Amino acid sequence: MEEKAARAYDQAALKYWGPSTHINFPLEDYQQELEEMKNMTRQEYVAHLRRKSSGFSRGASMYRGVTRHHQHGRWQARIGRVSGNKDLYLGTFGTQEEAAEAYDIAAIKFRGLNAVTNFDITRYDVDKIMASNT
Repeated sequence: MEEKAARAYDQAALKYWGPSTHINFPLEDYQQELEEMKNMTRQEYVAHLRRKSSGFSRGASMYRGVTRHHQHGRWQARIGRVSGNKDLYLGTFGTQEEAAEAYDIAAIKFRGLNAVTNFDITRYDVDKIMASNT
């Protein structure tokens, strides 16, 4: 199990930082994966890795903070560790992408420029989000 996690880390690191980054196993081990990742964005590749992992469960989204509601099938967004260390429910949405955007906006609001977002932070009007009261 630990080896699988280390290999998944290596693959993500190679996609994000390229072949000169420090990885756990020899670069030669990843020739097929390097070829696969060429035609995928970072986000698509991470989603691909998650789907391959045994930890990926049904109803899970490829986006951070997004899950499928078990009863009505819509996508819900929530962000953790805000307002006194509790989860903050952000609502339900028709698509994963809409839910992911809601998560991103909340992440920027609560965590600022260092927020980890689903989409590139330049997609958002950060100053406006930070200044808003909602």
